[in-house]
Amino acid sequence: MTLEVTTVGGGIALVRLDRERVLNAMNEAMVEALEEAFERIAADDAVRAYVLTGTGRAFCVGSDLKEGGGGDAGARVRRMHALVLRLVRFPKVGVAALNGLALGGGLEIAMACTFRTAAPSARLGLPEVTHGLMPAYGGTQLLPRLIGTGRALELALTGEMIGAERAAAIGLVNAVADDPVAAAVALAERCSQGSETARRAILRAVVEGSELPLEQGLEREHQGVMTVANSAEALAGIDQFRHGH
Repeated sequence: MTLEVTTVGGGIALVRLDRERVLNAMNEAMVEALEEAFERIAADDAVRAYVLTGTGRAFCVGSDLKEGGGGDAGARVRRMHALVLRLVRFPKVGVAALNGLALGGGLEIAMACTFRTAAPSARLGLPEVTHGLMPAYGGTQLLPRLIGTGRALELALTGEMIGAERAAAIGLVNAVADDPVAAAVALAERCSQGSETARRAILRAVVEGSELPLEQGLEREHQGVMTVANSAEALAGIDQFRHGH
C-alpha cells in the first residue's frame, strides 16, 4: 500500500502517504494512487475538503530515485506537472499537514495544496541543486508565488532546509502545531463552511486571477460574482438577512 484515504470530521478526506520505510518517497504506484484518490475526492459531494499528510517521520522526501531512474524523464515531469496543476486548481480546499521532512517533490506537492500546516520538527527544502538537479515538479513556479522571488531563489539555489517556524515566518506554511493533522483538519473545516458555490468561485478567482493581468483577473471576479449572486444559496442568505434571522 502506498497511501490510505479515510474520512475525518465533517466530510474531510484524510489522505496519508504510506511508504514509511523510504520516508514516503514517491514511486509510480504512489503517484497513480494519488491521481485516483483526488479523482474520487473531487467527485464525492460528501467530501468538502481534504488533508494530505505522511506516515512516520516524513511527509514526503520527493521521488524514489531507486525506482524512478528509468523511463522517460520528460513524461514523468509532465505527469507530475499535471498532478500539481490539478491540486492548485482543485475545486475543494486542501491542506498539507507536514508531519516531518518535506523535501523536493514532497514540498512541491504540499505547495500545490491550498494551505500548509507543519509540526515544530518539520524540515522543508528543495535540495535538488545539491545533487546537480533542479526542482522539477513545479517548485520554480509555486515557491515564488508563495514567498516571493528573492526568498524562493535563496531556497532553490542553496538547497538548504528550513525549520517550521522559519517557513511560517516567510509564508510557506500557515500554522505550526504539535499535531499538524488536527490543525489541518480544523483549518479545512473553517474554510469549507458556508456556500459551496461561493467557496468554489473564490478559489477559482484567486488561483486563476493570480496568473492574469489585473484587468483580466477582475473579469474572472465579475464572472464569479454573477454566478454566486444567482445561486440558491445566495438568494436564501439574502432573504434570511433581510428578515433578521
